[in-house]
Amino acid sequence: MSEVAGSSDLLLSPHEIPNIAHQVIKPMPCEWEGCTVILNSWCNLTKHTLRHCDRISNTEGQYQCRYLRCAGRLHATKEALKAHVDLSHLSRFTISCPVRDCEQVFPRASQLKSHFETDHEDLVNMRVTRAFDRLVATAPPSRRIMTHPPPLPSQHELHKWQFTVPLVSLPPHKRFGLPTPAEPISRKWRRLDAPDADDSDSNHIIPLDDLVRPVIPSQQSMGHALHVRRKPPSLNENQRLSYPQSMPRPPPHDDFVPTTIGISIFERKFGELAKDGVINGEA
Repeated sequence: MSEVAGSSDLLLSPHEIPNIAHQVIKPMPCEWEGCTVILNSWCNLTKHTLRHCDRISNTEGQYQCRYLRCAGRLHATKEALKAHVDLSHLSRFTISCPVRDCEQVFPRASQLKSHFETDHEDLVNMRVTRAFDRLVATAPPSRRIMTHPPPLPSQHELHKWQFTVPLVSLPPHKRFGLPTPAEPISRKWRRLDAPDADDSDSNHIIPLDDLVRPVIPSQQSMGHALHVRRKPPSLNENQRLSYPQSMPRPPPHDDFVPTTIGISIFERKFGELAKDGVINGEA
């Protein structure tokens, strides 16, 4: 089902504009003692706070206000407590103009009425819906009218489509069998060994014959120059720059073999298997 906005349900009059402003969506935390709820509008905060007042029990004939930083906490009746909460706590919140892109804020509803009549006179007494683009979002949901989708077409109006795979004609497959012994295969390979007809012509052209070819001397003509030098005197231990580490002679014999990391785990498992008789631990 589709949802379509309903008919006009708001009258933008100076008398109703404060009620619309109290429903503008903005965070409103509850300041009742021990309550951490955050409401989305002043109107919902008022309903929530009055529920706190209804839950207050009578203590020695008096009702105590649990609002934080409240000076007058004790009241004779529950109605007096609600009036105190409305006048002393809820009325101190500022009222924002509900018109979009208007950032005016007022401490009293009478000032909002005068502002709306003066600065937004084109909207005065206009009937609009809550989805009106000139108003900011409000907490109550906009009224909707549910409409049914159009009926499905009949079977006679439906088109039938048939999808077929295109047929592709392929050429006949040629079988490749083994050659018969009668075919002279060897003669075809003998032709590769036959000399070309151009080899007999002595006046053939050599490609890239004009390139300069380097002359490589033969090994017999190449001489080897030998330079004989005197052996340098031997250096002492302090003058040697690097020399191999000296090894003791004869090398020491040590029967100690270092154990590996998993030898302890292997010995424990081996002992358990020998104890259970799975393997022979004496071998």
